[in-house]
Amino acid sequence: MTKKIVVLACLLALSVLSPACGKASTSPSAVIGGVWKIRSIETYAGSIVGIANTAGYTVEFKDGGKLAARADCNQCSGTYSISGDSLTVGALACTRAFCGSSSYDVAFLDILSNATTFGVQGIELTIDSPKGTLRMSQ
Repeated sequence: MTKKIVVLACLLALSVLSPACGKASTSPSAVIGGVWKIRSIETYAGSIVGIANTAGYTVEFKDGGKLAARADCNQCSGTYSISGDSLTVGALACTRAFCGSSSYDVAFLDILSNATTFGVQGIELTIDSPKGTLRMSQ
């Protein structure tokens, strides 16, 4: 009898956890609340770059369709909208400092500005655009 209870408890746990583990959320509430830090950038050319300075490339989605971003030495603000898994980022107002030749600020902002879709799985956010993919976490 106790083996059946353990098996049923395991099946119940799996049925509750698997939706969160398997499919990415595309709810606006999944991205709002907290700062997303970069993990990697994949460019349209297919190169993937892991970013060591995760605090240097961030996005914060705020209530009311407002967003704040940091792209290395530059700060940006703008708007966004979400419909299903579609993400549209409006024109970004950014400072224009030169962050150095080894910075990824241009690639980061190019992908973010051209965002088309997103998904959140656990603490990971993926933003896709024709320019590449941003992988972020909280």
